[in-house]
Order: sequence, then structure tokens, then C-alpha cells
Amino acid sequence: MSYKAVHIICDQDLEETISFLLQELGYEGTSYEKGTLIAYCKATEYNDDAMRDLLANFEITPEQVSDEANDNWNAMWEENFKEAIIGEHIQARAPFHPISRHKHSIIITPKMAFGTGHHETTRLSGISLEKLDCKDKTVLDMGCGSGLLAILASQKEAKRVLAIDYDANCVENTQENIQLNKAVNVEVIQADSIRHLTEKFDIIVSNIVKNINLRLLPEFVAKLNPGGYIILCGFLDEDLTEQYNVALAHGLKLIEQHVDNHWLQTQYLLD
Repeated sequence: MSYKAVHIICDQDLEETISFLLQELGYEGTSYEKGTLIAYCKATEYNDDAMRDLLANFEITPEQVSDEANDNWNAMWEENFKEAIIGEHIQARAPFHPISRHKHSIIITPKMAFGTGHHETTRLSGISLEKLDCKDKTVLDMGCGSGLLAILASQKEAKRVLAIDYDANCVENTQENIQLNKAVNVEVIQADSIRHLTEKFDIIVSNIVKNINLRLLPEFVAKLNPGGYIILCGFLDEDLTEQYNVALAHGLKLIEQHVDNHWLQTQYLLD
């Protein structure tokens, strides 16, 4: 399978935002080194106009667009993959990184899936989840990406964790990372909705894009136990009022909000 590799000159702070937005366009991975972001998209799904329109919002034009074989770009990403320190207690590392003294050290193989701990939304979600009591709780990780948050919930002694993603690459990568971390009580399925589920959860964490989060919010509330928590990420700080009004209409109480580089994380309680 061939890929398009889009080379973008930008600083590191902007790199994280652009990477996240390119994910919404279907890009499957990025690497960053020495001021250059390289984003990879299947050649069959590549849309040059959409990519250029997105970059124009930042007054950026791509430096180069090249063709890459799958093995080539994945090797480049692995070579540039760095560990991520999330808050005070979490280390997300590749198998070749040394283990740290953090309370939670999570192995993430650098593959196509997003959610490796480097983006603000993953960091914010991880910090919020780490503070919750997961012991003997049921946890849903919606948009699991690499499975980092699902593995964290398992390490925090959740009795059941369900990890869901619509992307087959993410499901495969999550399953691999679960095995590497010897995470227990974690199930992974491919889906884009939870309407079909019969079970309910004590904690739901959803780190996905704004519009899908808003569309799924009624489903989340329907599958949340009373006294349960919902952690939402994928919104910008300017989206807080819109998100809050929708959450309030579904009986949720806002108990926490944090912003990192304009990315918003919120936590709600269902009374």
C-alpha cells in the first residue's frame, strides 16, 4: 500500500495541533524532527485541496508532498518516536525506551494509531483519568487510538475496560499494546457507536473530535451509571459553552475543566 507524505515546516507547539487536525482528514500518523512535521495519508484517501485549506488557516503551505511505501514511513516514525511524560504519574514509552520511576509506565508501540500521549488531548485525558478511582469500576475508552487510556484504567484496577475505535489500525495497535503491558480485563472492539451495548459504565473517557463527541453524548449518558463520570477531550477552549449547554441538557454536572494550548478537557458527573 502506498502513502502520501506531506512535509510541513512548523514549530513544535503548532505541530501537535496540526497533527490532530490532520487526523480528522484521515491521516494515519505523523513524525516530527528538527522543525519538520511529516504527515502520512493513504494515497487512495489523499485530498490535496483539503490538506492545503487546513494549512492555510495557519498561513502554511506544504514544503513537499512525496510518495512513500508503508514500511518506509512506519520506520521513520519509529525512529523519531519519543517517550511522553503525562502529568506527574504516567510515562508512555516505546519498548526501546528505559522504564521510569513513574507510577504508571505504559508501553506504546509506535504504529499507525494516534493516541501515543504526545498530544494535549491525550495528556489531559490521561491526567484526568489517573485522578479518578478506577478500582472495581467499569470503564469505557471511546476512540482508544493506541489503547493508552484503556491500559491506564487496567493498571488502576478497573474490573472491566472496554476500548472502542472505528479504525481497524487502532484496534490492532490497542490489542498489541494490551499484550505488551499484560493489561487485564480489557476488551477491544471496532465500532463508531455504543448504541448496541447492553452494559453500563462507571467512567467514560472520550478523546475524539468535537462533532462526534457531541453526537455520541446522549449515548454516553444512556450508558453511564448514576454517580458516574464522563471525561471529554477533542474540543477547543472556545467550544466550552456549546459543550456545556449540551451536557447540561442531558443531566450532567460540570466538575472539572482544564485547557492546554487551547485544547479543552472537561469532566462531568451524572447525579
